[in-house]
Amino acid sequence: MELLYMLPNRKKVPASIGIFGATGHIGGPMAAWLRRHAPDVRVRLITSNPASVDALRNRHPGCEVVVGDYYDRSSLTKAVADMEGLFVIATTWTREEEAMTNLVAAIREADCLTHMIRVVGELPNANLRRVPPELHEFGLGIELQHPIARRIIDDSDLPNTYFNIGASFMDNLLRPGMFVPEKRKLQWMEHRVPYIDPREIGEAAARVLLDDDHRHLYQFHTLNNGQDYLFFRDVAAIMSDVLQTHIAFDADEENFLAVLRRGVEAGTMPAMLPDYLLHYHGYEEENQVGWALNDFLERTLGRKPTTMRAWLMEYKPFFLKQLNAAVS
Repeated sequence: MELLYMLPNRKKVPASIGIFGATGHIGGPMAAWLRRHAPDVRVRLITSNPASVDALRNRHPGCEVVVGDYYDRSSLTKAVADMEGLFVIATTWTREEEAMTNLVAAIREADCLTHMIRVVGELPNANLRRVPPELHEFGLGIELQHPIARRIIDDSDLPNTYFNIGASFMDNLLRPGMFVPEKRKLQWMEHRVPYIDPREIGEAAARVLLDDDHRHLYQFHTLNNGQDYLFFRDVAAIMSDVLQTHIAFDADEENFLAVLRRGVEAGTMPAMLPDYLLHYHGYEEENQVGWALNDFLERTLGRKPTTMRAWLMEYKPFFLKQLNAAVS
């Protein structure tokens, strides 16, 4: 009998790739990378929002754009038809039991998948019994929903690779309320996490799907930039150096909640977000020692990933503009 390790380590490279979440900060850069570096690959952008279709077509010429809703089996069946590769990501508070059950059924009906990447965000060796009761009561957070998604995908035995985002997105700093220019401070709950530029997640996903090494299948890859494992006070110090002005860090819980509640009142944030984030970041802080930097992203990209300092240098004009506007 021929030994398994003597077999060629090859899989079929997808000739077509469907990208869920194409309007986001991962799917959009992934589509752009594929058009530049793999122009022969057929790319289909899948959005749950019909109002986004025209904008996506304008932003990504040469890509197909379709509507695919995780809660609408018929739309999913059409969205994944003829797609040999899939990049699957779901928004926070997705009901994964229904969403992934529908997706698996749609993929089986299409019967053409050679490789899928599913994005999750799980703490290292997460134990559901250690999730705080407040998060269990809420029930829709990624700490509970992503294990459900994994169970359904694992049970399906589809050719899947998990991308576990073991990091905080650098562009969270662009969200309203995190950077407070009028007070020259960052405001968040203090804890230590690795970091990642979400654009590089999209590129890494494209590279792995186009890689003919079958050993990526059924793996659980955790991604971070391999360099930045920072407290928020450290981020504020780097930002101070880049912007050449002192940026303070405010870890006061009430100030954190007050900013989020203003977002709720303005209609820019869901009503449950403040309480959820309060408990979720407390859960992250309790488990922060479990994070570990790794070189998977560097090996996949073939270069050093973007550091927090380099990202802040790129967005320096944005932050300076906010600071100047606050002064005037």
